[in-house]
Amino acid sequence: MTLHTREPLAAIHLEAEVALGMAQLSLRGLSEDWWLKHLGDVHWQMIARAMGQDEPVFRDAQGRLIYAAFCATHFEQPRPDAVPLGGRAHVRSSLWQAGRSRLQSNHEVFCGERLVLRLRMVSTFVTHGEAGVNKSVFRVPPAIIPVLPAAPDDFAEEAAQKARQLRAIHREQGLNGQNLAHHMPLPDLDFNAVGLLYFPSFTRIAAEAEAAHGQRLGPVRSRLMLYFGNVEIGEGIRSAVRSETCKTTANLALLNTGGGLLATCDSQRHEQKG
Repeated sequence: MTLHTREPLAAIHLEAEVALGMAQLSLRGLSEDWWLKHLGDVHWQMIARAMGQDEPVFRDAQGRLIYAAFCATHFEQPRPDAVPLGGRAHVRSSLWQAGRSRLQSNHEVFCGERLVLRLRMVSTFVTHGEAGVNKSVFRVPPAIIPVLPAAPDDFAEEAAQKARQLRAIHREQGLNGQNLAHHMPLPDLDFNAVGLLYFPSFTRIAAEAEAAHGQRLGPVRSRLMLYFGNVEIGEGIRSAVRSETCKTTANLALLNTGGGLLATCDSQRHEQKG
């Protein structure tokens, strides 16, 4: 099998209406977990459309099953008070090129005229080198390579540059002694259908880590997640403080049991009322 390119005339765009029920909302604003999962699925659906496919099932030139794995996500919630239970949200999504091996989706969610959520997501394709072993995952191009217009912002490059810097800092300094807390992902809740720790689970663990490290938790204003690796089922995760935190910001790293860097989280929160 040989590699082929498919070249749409423009970026992929989708629009949808979403009813705001219990699943879509949290106690204070939007449910970060639900929107990551939902818009992650929209991201994969748009990749399939760019490839001329009906379903988001991807293969490489050798016919192996490959997965669109996220490199970075940036969740921004400017108005957590403007998302009423029983209301409706209008979602605008688009897919862009972010380098030959990376794709970026941009999502905006409106309640009426108010922007209540902005999410940017960058993915690349990976596969298992050894079945069932998550440490064997490596990057691989798909058999059909979509060619799209370049992303309208610099998010992917800025995230990649920050990831390189953080990886270098971690190699030089490590984080093994800085306020470590332990977290145990659950097979039935935190891993996806191909056995990888699902990307929203990194966010859930990061939020849990903020609380474990003494963070006061107001509604999320912004959360930047950078993803570096994955864990095996049954393996724990440790969280460490990367830099000094305050009541509205946190900078954390998630590590595997050997101290390897799995993900970083930079979050900002609205002031907690009351």
